[in-house]
Amino acid sequence: MTKRLLRNLEHYQFAKNVLTLCRQANIAKVNAVLPPLEKAIAEEDRLLNVERKEIGTQELAQLDNDRDNAWRAISLQVQAALLSDKAEIVRAARMIDNVLARYPKLISLVYSQETGGIENLITDLRDKAVSPAVEKLGLKAGVDRLEKLNKAFDALYLERLKVLPHQSGMDIRQLRAATDEAINGITRRMDALLELERTNSIEELVRLYNNLVEKKLRDLARRIAYGKAATEKRRAEIEKMLQPMMERIVSEEKKTSAVFAGRTLGIGKARHYLITLTDANGDEEDRWYRIEEGLLFFVPEDQLPKPKKKKKTTSEPSETPESPSIPTPSPGGDSGEQGSIGGGL
Repeated sequence: MTKRLLRNLEHYQFAKNVLTLCRQANIAKVNAVLPPLEKAIAEEDRLLNVERKEIGTQELAQLDNDRDNAWRAISLQVQAALLSDKAEIVRAARMIDNVLARYPKLISLVYSQETGGIENLITDLRDKAVSPAVEKLGLKAGVDRLEKLNKAFDALYLERLKVLPHQSGMDIRQLRAATDEAINGITRRMDALLELERTNSIEELVRLYNNLVEKKLRDLARRIAYGKAATEKRRAEIEKMLQPMMERIVSEEKKTSAVFAGRTLGIGKARHYLITLTDANGDEEDRWYRIEEGLLFFVPEDQLPKPKKKKKTTSEPSETPESPSIPTPSPGGDSGEQGSIGGGL
């Protein structure tokens, strides 16, 4: 079986099922080659169950809320001072209001931007030219509070960088390769015992293993079939949408037919469609078109959107057949690859 077609959790569960079958069979010479698989499964489990939420998320959100409230308290106090009937209070309030206006939507910014903005705001409020106005409005305690909360937020933010959930130093492809190699070692041992020391126990283990493989093959075949059906459905929908527009092309360019060739490039409004045009002589020509205001417009190939280059992955590990008694199916194509529909309809 081509195990690379299995999704990560399926691959993990398949390996666990193999290990369970071998443990239940309890054949000494098979048990001897189980430790590598046990270790590989444990490593896969660690990566698949990695913590998705960073440590201290709730505490950080609370600190952010607290410093937002501290900023609001200063802002409201300034707004109230602007309504004072004392000229000197209003002058001080206007000066502080001008400083606050340098940082629009401050508490709506992303964490790092807000932290830096608050630091700069506090520096401005403690400037010699502004500090008398701060004293006049009694804002010093509020400014100190804002600074304290901002520093606490920044400290926790940096502390969390020491333990990032996704920096485990593990690569799922490498772990899967190690698991596959461990399974191959077990099946080689099963094959040898089947040839040299055939017993009811080893025959039963091989039978159960074969059943497990067949079950996974059926699941994969069903998934591929569903994927093809979905692609065909989407293709039919696009063909139906393009039909009136293609009829216009046939009429204007004096062609005998125009059909959707089943490929697209780009997404959304930038999507391009490959259309096959046939003339009276039966000659066919493929052209790319895009839709603008309900009409198809021809797009030369040198003006087509450039597909994004995929990063090259490490080569797939070669897989030793699990057992000669188990036919290895042709994968037909990885379910994650792009087909002829231009990378997906």
